[in-house]
Amino acid sequence: MSSRPQTAVAANAKISPVFATRLASKDVNEYINTANKLKNWLGSEKAYYPDALRNIVLLFEIAHQTFTTRFLHIELSAVAAMDIYIYQALIRAVIPFLPLFTEEDLQYTCWFSPSIRLFVNFVT
Repeated sequence: MSSRPQTAVAANAKISPVFATRLASKDVNEYINTANKLKNWLGSEKAYYPDALRNIVLLFEIAHQTFTTRFLHIELSAVAAMDIYIYQALIRAVIPFLPLFTEEDLQYTCWFSPSIRLFVNFVT
């Protein structure tokens, strides 16, 4: 592995906890901005290297938990509509890459976890 991919992996390892904190935020704008950044990152197959898969699942679980417990009940406003849109876009970014989650426990989480199943059902 060249130093460039190692540098990217190290940078991703540092940003993952930041994303987790921001996705758990009570601030809907922070959630939307972070989910949008995550969606853009997850739109590339390069994001799905083996060491990143568990973090991706964790970030999705946090995003789902925050969305369903904090923002799903917001009155329909421009902010709430944007929140729903970014949540759907985040899910759509990952769906094509679900087969890359090859470890058995990750497959179970991606395909059978209630939160992940809700992700897929929410956008299809």
